[in-house]
Amino acid sequence: METPDFPDWCNPKFRLDKALKLSEVPKKYLKANIYNYKIDDDNRYIYEGLNVYVENIVEEVEENGTNFFLWNRGAGTGKTYNAAMLLNQYIYKTCMTSKFDFENPLALFVSYADLMDDLRYRRDDEAVQRRVSSIKEVPFLLLDDIGAGTTSEFTAEQTYLIVNERFNAGRSTIVTSNFDSKALSHEKVIGKRTVSRLLSDCVGVQVEGRDRRPESVKGVIKRA
Repeated sequence: METPDFPDWCNPKFRLDKALKLSEVPKKYLKANIYNYKIDDDNRYIYEGLNVYVENIVEEVEENGTNFFLWNRGAGTGKTYNAAMLLNQYIYKTCMTSKFDFENPLALFVSYADLMDDLRYRRDDEAVQRRVSSIKEVPFLLLDDIGAGTTSEFTAEQTYLIVNERFNAGRSTIVTSNFDSKALSHEKVIGKRTVSRLLSDCVGVQVEGRDRRPESVKGVIKRA
């Protein structure tokens, strides 16, 4: 008996790969998830604190409109990894449902500095306008490294327009930053109005600990 051929859209791997591609999650964070989490003394409190939100991420996004703010002044402590873990989990749980239409992202990973650069120099470009519309409307958005790059009253206002539309629609946003909420509130960073909206219905996580990136160094080549 021959095995029937099923269309690609029925294949779980095909759907997941397509959903992740649309989300623009960088290759480095495609495998960021609760199953690959390497727990140690520095991040155990983060793992335990976020675990309940990871398990119920669909409800948190679609019913509660929960926002997440992950910050720390130090580099390499895992802010983006933990944020991507939340984003990926939502994609895992929704890509096999009717919510996924193969054309529009379920979630979106956005580099804040790159976005502001596009808006500063190419905001009249049709592709940039389409992207901004997607950023405003996607069910789950990750704004990575907010406050990075050159900030100004212009970037603060552009950030407000995005965040305010998502706030009014009750859409969930994850923010990572090297700034705490007080520093972000400066009028030339993102401003008090924007921070107030991001902190509404928000889970805040100070991602402390060591810089993990040097641990990935593969060796040092020295002159003999």
